[in-house]
Amino acid sequence: MNALRTFLLIAGLCLASIELCIANGRASYIVIEWNERAYESAFAEDQFLTFKGQRAHAMMHLAQHDAINHIDRRFYPYAGHGRRPLKHQRRADARAAAAQAAHDVLLSQYPQDRKFIDALLARQLAAIPNGPGKRSGVRVGRRAAAAVLALRAHDGIDREGTYTFTNEPGAYQTTPDWNGFVAYPALGLAKPFAASSGSQFRPGPPPQLESAQYAAAFDEVRRYGTKSSTVRTADQTGYAVWWMEFSEGSVNRLARRLAAQSNMDLWDTARLFALLNTSLIDTYIAVWDSKYYFNHWRPYTAIRAAVDDGNGHTIADPHWDSLRPAPPFPEYVSAHAAGCASAFRVLQTFFPRHSKFTMRSKTAPPGMPARSFRSFREAADECADSRVQLGFHFRYAVDVGAEMGRDVAKFVLEHRLRRIALSASRAAVEHAESSMRRKERQRFK
Repeated sequence: MNALRTFLLIAGLCLASIELCIANGRASYIVIEWNERAYESAFAEDQFLTFKGQRAHAMMHLAQHDAINHIDRRFYPYAGHGRRPLKHQRRADARAAAAQAAHDVLLSQYPQDRKFIDALLARQLAAIPNGPGKRSGVRVGRRAAAAVLALRAHDGIDREGTYTFTNEPGAYQTTPDWNGFVAYPALGLAKPFAASSGSQFRPGPPPQLESAQYAAAFDEVRRYGTKSSTVRTADQTGYAVWWMEFSEGSVNRLARRLAAQSNMDLWDTARLFALLNTSLIDTYIAVWDSKYYFNHWRPYTAIRAAVDDGNGHTIADPHWDSLRPAPPFPEYVSAHAAGCASAFRVLQTFFPRHSKFTMRSKTAPPGMPARSFRSFREAADECADSRVQLGFHFRYAVDVGAEMGRDVAKFVLEHRLRRIALSASRAAVEHAESSMRRKERQRFK
């Protein structure tokens, strides 16, 4: 009898639409496939060497999230139209809405990939029966995409900015291969997706050059981060290179696999990828605010110019070189450490904190195609350490960067796309659905 009442309650809340019930449960592929398509388009255009790709990911997944929540409001929207669904939208197909929203955002950013973007939309829509629900879902998706694009139209992420070099000890200097070029000096001034400004998470300054903390960090990266290091282990050398792929690729790839394996529904999957990619882009904006505000030099410059740093415990090496060439922007704080910490902080909200998992990287060296971890924090810590092993960063830059990334993710999780309080009847339905999914997962273990 209890099972029958639960079934009737679910049927009633689905508004007598079997299609909507199906969409509620097994449609996470809609989000996962678009995440992969966005990555392919962004990587093909610039390999994520600009922040256009990460911004596109965030906008696309926020539009998907908003689209399905206009139909069945479980979480607060990003660029929504108030708390209540618009008239007649509850009968729209959420799968069609999510697919159309992703299509419209991604096409606006990568029109040169129209053939692939249109093809994915056509394939996903073809799997949905024709009818008013499908047509209404398409309309909802279009409106959600348009709202997000309008909100981000003048966010300043593509602002070029200016930069002036100085010769003061501790100030950033150009490194080999860059000939005075610096990347994105104005990114920290861009409008974040969730935070109030790029400076909201600005940390304290790096250690004074005369301090013991600076000398210790200097000595560590001098010995471990050099191309000719005799103390860096083979494993450290390997994972330093392995982690060179940006988090936009490696962590989104992991999230796709975890979401598929965990049998997440469409709503939670959309929210996962929206929060993950929103946290990443806001972390980068915060990092770049810090980089150009403090304008701290790279180990490459610091070690070669140590005679001028005023610290009697640092040893100059005019021939020192990092394991790989450092990127063209100031050192403090580490973007890689911050990005990994932010992304893995979001993942541990959706999956067990001590999940064991294996990751792959596009920059994996020979003999190290994948790496396995016992927790998300362990992966984040290794990602941060890799930048010291590469010779890119001092230890304090990765420690503070990781703390910043976690702070940004925490803020995004607490202030954006929050769950709306459920009625007693809806809570019962969600509990029943969750129990059924747990039983299914146990059956296939």
